[in-house]
Amino acid sequence: MEKIRHPLRTNVGYFLNKPIGFSREFQVDFAQIFIEPDLNATNLKGTFSFSRTREGLLLQADLEADIDANCNRCLEPITVHVCADFEELYVFETRMKEELDEEEVPNDGYIELGVPFRDYLLLGLPLANTCSPDCRGICLDCGQNLNTGTCEHNHGIDYS
Repeated sequence: MEKIRHPLRTNVGYFLNKPIGFSREFQVDFAQIFIEPDLNATNLKGTFSFSRTREGLLLQADLEADIDANCNRCLEPITVHVCADFEELYVFETRMKEELDEEEVPNDGYIELGVPFRDYLLLGLPLANTCSPDCRGICLDCGQNLNTGTCEHNHGIDYS
């Protein structure tokens, strides 16, 4: 199977000549995708749209995906379902970019959506990822996974 080199690269060049208020919606549906530099996502689904504004292009996205993570208690690999709903403004002029601290519409007319998708999906990860609500964690002395066995150091630590 041929690997798509830039699956989230989107052509927005045609927006430059459109009137303010013009918008277009896109669908995202990837069974598996690697978003540079480090995010493996499965079942990435959602919608995103670009709208032409006076300042530039407004990106609005509503995404969900399953992301590989580790349980915060026992450190075992788990999959976490994450939702991300966000907006980003891509401005037309360098002067406005400096004033608003926003991204700029690239000269080639292509926006790489991997950057905001990755950032907002990672921000959507819960702070306390656990493999199960009753996960016992690991022994702080020897590192034994207390879900799979006991050790001589187990002092009845309650992680709840």
